[in-house]
Amino acid sequence: MKVPLHIPVLLDHVLKILCRNEKQIFLDLTFGAGGHTKGLLNRNEKSIVYALDRDQNAIELAYEMAKEYPNRLFPFHGQFSELKQIFKNKENFFDGILLDAGTSTMQLNDPKRGFSFRHEGPLDMRMNSKLKSITAYDLVNKLDEATLSRLIRLYGEDQRHRKIARCIYQWRSTFGPISTTIQLASIIKIGLGGSASDVDKLNRPIHPATKTFQALRIVVNDELNELYNGLEQAYTLLKPDGILLCISFHSLEDRIIKRHFQGIVLHSDEFSLNFDDKLLNTQAEKQIRYDIQTKHIIEADDNELDENPKSRSAKLRYGIKL
Repeated sequence: MKVPLHIPVLLDHVLKILCRNEKQIFLDLTFGAGGHTKGLLNRNEKSIVYALDRDQNAIELAYEMAKEYPNRLFPFHGQFSELKQIFKNKENFFDGILLDAGTSTMQLNDPKRGFSFRHEGPLDMRMNSKLKSITAYDLVNKLDEATLSRLIRLYGEDQRHRKIARCIYQWRSTFGPISTTIQLASIIKIGLGGSASDVDKLNRPIHPATKTFQALRIVVNDELNELYNGLEQAYTLLKPDGILLCISFHSLEDRIIKRHFQGIVLHSDEFSLNFDDKLLNTQAEKQIRYDIQTKHIIEADDNELDENPKSRSAKLRYGIKL
């Protein structure tokens, strides 16, 4: 498999925080295109990395990379909620665990996956395309207008959610199903007046469909539930004094990660993300489990932003397990 062009975000920070001179065993929960894993393996020839990803394409890439690092890189196919099952004999085992949330460059740049409004492709967005599960097409074309609006509000955090849902609903009612990424992005752009309303840190316009695509992707992949469960299960796999390092790309992810480090534990019967607001408002008992090392989040500096504009929204938090 051809290795995609990929620049891992905040790599220097990740290596500085996680790596020591002695032998260490790491768990990379989001192998993606392998940038962080390769950095960990190259920094110290004694290190070992167990790499997880729910995307079959990423795991195939991991197996190719493992040939370069005999007995040092071990790929596993699965998702966060399966951690205890996959690593059932690995409690208190890892010196460091890395979680880089969100989509990979490999997924975004493959039109057939349907993640990006910049490439013409089917409205899919499944991170594990082998599973027979809902797709973005199902959400866009089968949800009623009110539910679609709520989805965009909760998971896209877009204040224009009603207007976006209305133009999607009216379009499909008049012209039939919306089937491609470019078609959906164009409908949203036209419905919002044809221009972007925001700019990013580099003062570049943000496409008006950005937050809707985020919302659809989150629901299709049950990302927030997966993230919450992954953090809870990763805690049991981490050694005392081990480091959990998390990189997020939007406020919903960062909020879950921040609460995890703060020890705010949500009860399973309160944690429902099937168009439920409870995640955003519910707090349960507090269990102090980490010595938080990032009182203020770590973000990309100007040099990294110039080299890798995709790092503009990355936020890094880490803590040491007590």
